[in-house]
Amino acid sequence: MKIKAVCELTELSDRTIRYYIEEQLIYPTYTENYLGRKSFDFSQEDIDLLKNISILRRFDFTIEEIRGILNDAEKSKTIIQDVKNRNSQALAEKQFRQSILSQIEDNRIYTVAELARKLSTVCEGLPKAEEKIRKGFAKTLLSVIKTAFTFLVVWLPVAAQILFFLVTLVVYAYPKFYPETVVYMLLSVLPSLLVVFLSKTKWEQKKIARTALLVLCAVSLLCSYVVFIIPIGFIAKSETTDIIEYRDVDADCSANKDPFFSELFPVSPHYFVNEQQPDGNYKTVYLDAHYYYRYILSFDYTYDIYAQWPLGKEAFDKEVSRVQALYESQAAEHNRAYEIIHKGDYTCLIAYNGDPPFESVTDNYTYYIFAYDEANLIVRYILCDSLENGVDQPYYLSLDW
Repeated sequence: MKIKAVCELTELSDRTIRYYIEEQLIYPTYTENYLGRKSFDFSQEDIDLLKNISILRRFDFTIEEIRGILNDAEKSKTIIQDVKNRNSQALAEKQFRQSILSQIEDNRIYTVAELARKLSTVCEGLPKAEEKIRKGFAKTLLSVIKTAFTFLVVWLPVAAQILFFLVTLVVYAYPKFYPETVVYMLLSVLPSLLVVFLSKTKWEQKKIARTALLVLCAVSLLCSYVVFIIPIGFIAKSETTDIIEYRDVDADCSANKDPFFSELFPVSPHYFVNEQQPDGNYKTVYLDAHYYYRYILSFDYTYDIYAQWPLGKEAFDKEVSRVQALYESQAAEHNRAYEIIHKGDYTCLIAYNGDPPFESVTDNYTYYIFAYDEANLIVRYILCDSLENGVDQPYYLSLDW
């Protein structure tokens, strides 16, 4: 039976019943939620005991005395005698007070000072009044702090994941989470979910488990801050392979301010042609074009921009000549020397900062690559740039050359 119904049956308040439980006069079964709030379930034996305690309290049996009888019925002899003596003394004191008060004139008006002066000569035999001062402020404060701390460590990891997710959506134009990130996010909120689930159980060892889970929640919160909120790019990136998004990069990406990038990559992607059909109508034919864009922002940045498509013979020769002239002008005007490297079927014009091309990267790097396959009339445009001290390899190393 729940505590609300027990209050009606025993005519005791919720707070009084909980107080008796705190004082270990009664031990109902209970479940505990993640904030430590207990939900009690009372048996008929518990209800009968509450009624008995209520009767004894009306006869001025103290909590300690009732507990003493519950623990050892042999003590009842001494306790009953103490209660009788206490009541006899209280009765004597009341009679004494009444006899003194009877000497006060009924129809006369007294001030406090006059009334006190009148009674002061005969009050020596009376005990001083013990005011019922509400105690337990420190205990209440500790309980509030404990509840607030539990709430924070249980729900802040979940809030951190939501915040991280929202920040990623805002920061990146094409947000994408690494698979291991999703696993970590689920693991980081798992202790919080288990704390809530555990609160609904009646497992005897759940206090130990709950404490351990709260510690894991705190660790999860710390990891969420260190791993997610500070270096956001470690677990998410902006990534797209849709050529419709060609050159539409993140607002904070440095490529937006790179003149060489703007000149190297054609303004419009060459990914379709309109071919005239025998009936005179035109049909859009999509070419074997490829595009890849990735942007990672953490303490610094890393980004890769790649495009590839076929051209007709005339357009191919014209484009190769244009880019060769561009690299020559960059070398002359901006002291940006370049190398010509043959890789597979491709001839590559490469201007770079960092390790030599087609070697594993261990430091900051920038690679501007134009590659063309003269046999198949295919052109490639690549820009790989990173200030992440080689945390990732430039994209061109992963291509099939």
